[in-house]
Amino acid sequence: MATRARIGLELKDGSYISSYQHWDGYPGGLGYTLIDHWNDYDKIEEAIQLGDASSWRYMVGQKIDFDDRSNPLHEVQNCYYGRDRGEKDVGPKKHLNGVCLLDECWNSGEDYVYVYRQTGKKDYLGKECGEWFYTDANNPAKEIADMKPLEKYAILEHIDMLKRHLEMMEERKAA
Repeated sequence: MATRARIGLELKDGSYISSYQHWDGYPGGLGYTLIDHWNDYDKIEEAIQLGDASSWRYMVGQKIDFDDRSNPLHEVQNCYYGRDRGEKDVGPKKHLNGVCLLDECWNSGEDYVYVYRQTGKKDYLGKECGEWFYTDANNPAKEIADMKPLEKYAILEHIDMLKRHLEMMEERKAA
């Protein structure tokens, strides 16, 4: 079963763009991937501009055969419904502001919404960087300011997932 998500970006003029993402949209999955590999504004904008995706991985990538899951690129790059499967009307959504984004973001059964915003923080090189925030369908934020910072929660959930994986490995050994 899919855990659907919407990935948004606050543009420099205060409006937003977003796109749908189908698989593994929970914070320990997609959320962890976002904080670990998607911290460059231009890269995020490029990815969202390609529209709705089956999955986000580590890079935008190149056009591939959507249905050829034996292609190793499926494990490392985003897979888009438009670019890779040729679907129509799957481009990014544009939102006037954050309130509009949060009002419009649940239309495809999304369980989570992630938004990257420039926050004035600087990275270790002194370059301005942004921050990922999230909200979920069970307790959706009404305003962008009400969204929760993603980093700590995504890491903790990812660690829990890895611990469960280790437990299952030990159970298989014991059997």
